[in-house]
Order: sequence, then structure tokens, then C-alpha cells
Amino acid sequence: MGNQTHRPALILVKHGQPAIVPDVPRSLWALSDEGRAAASRLAGKLTGFDPQFLFASPERKAHDTAAAMAEVLGLPVRTDLDLAEHRADHNPFVSQAEIEALIEQALREPDRLVVGEETGAAARERFARAMTRIAAVGQGTKVVVAHGRIISLWLSAQLSLDPVAFWRRLGFTCGAVLSEDGALEIVDAA
Repeated sequence: MGNQTHRPALILVKHGQPAIVPDVPRSLWALSDEGRAAASRLAGKLTGFDPQFLFASPERKAHDTAAAMAEVLGLPVRTDLDLAEHRADHNPFVSQAEIEALIEQALREPDRLVVGEETGAAARERFARAMTRIAAVGQGTKVVVAHGRIISLWLSAQLSLDPVAFWRRLGFTCGAVLSEDGALEIVDAA
């Protein structure tokens, strides 16, 4: 880990475990104490990849994750609005099983509005615009802290992955390390 034969170009990090408050929109959920500790642990594991830039979604749980990582990595956090999650603040709070079923359907049918205020395809295109801007910022490894659905939508299209299988693998505070040669490595905080 961190000293592979490939050179990382991008590390996509799913935010840490939020403090879930059912009557508060998901985009406003803060990072839990465990999420903050896991973000610090993951940052320590990513130092071997020599990150040069740190970007974050404006959503609180992702920005909090990036802030905890920034303390370890010694990097400022740059926020990009287009890194936000597949928008779903207006959906009612449902059980974990119900939201997982909706997310799976949205990932499998990105051109259909299944959950949220935008289709998966629209969210993927928004995220792609952010990734194009980020790619143009300087040389060196970039760390992007965002969200599971949006990362899965974008990355599965880039690498021809099964979006549901990848989304299920990408747990809280988990990094998908992409190298310049197209290799993918998953790094967990644990």
C-alpha cells in the first residue's frame, strides 16, 4: 500500500460515517466522531501516495472528512460544488434497506429519475465537470472527498465497473486509488 509499481493520479474518498439526524436533510449531516477518527486514519494510510491537492464536496459530512484528512496531510481543502452527492435532500427519510434498494435501482438505471432531484446520468455529468477542473490543477496526486453514489456513478463509467458492486465495496472512509496506468486499488481506513 502506498508504494506500488503504479503512480497514483487520483484518490476518490467516500466520506466518513455521518451523525444521522432523520429530520435534517442528508446534505447537512455532520461527520460523527468515529467518522472523524477514520478520516484521520485513512489520511495516514494515503501519505505514501504523496497527495499534493485535497478537494471536497460542499456537503458537511464530506467537507468534515476532508478537514480531518487535511490535518494529517498538511493540505488545504478546496471545495467544488459539483462534487456534491446525487441530490436527494427532498426524499423522505427511509429505512436502510429501502434506501439501499433505491440506490441500487438508481445506479442500474442512471437515465431514469429514481431517487432525488436529478438522474444518475445528470449527477455523473456534473461530477465529471468537477473532475475535469480538478485534473487541470497542477501536477501530483489529487485526493477528492465526495460521496458513494456519485463516485460509483462516475468511476463505473470511467472503468466499465458494475456500479452496484463498486458502490457496495466503497464503505465509509474508503479510498479508490487510481493510477496513471488505469490500475485501481481500494484503501480502507480500518
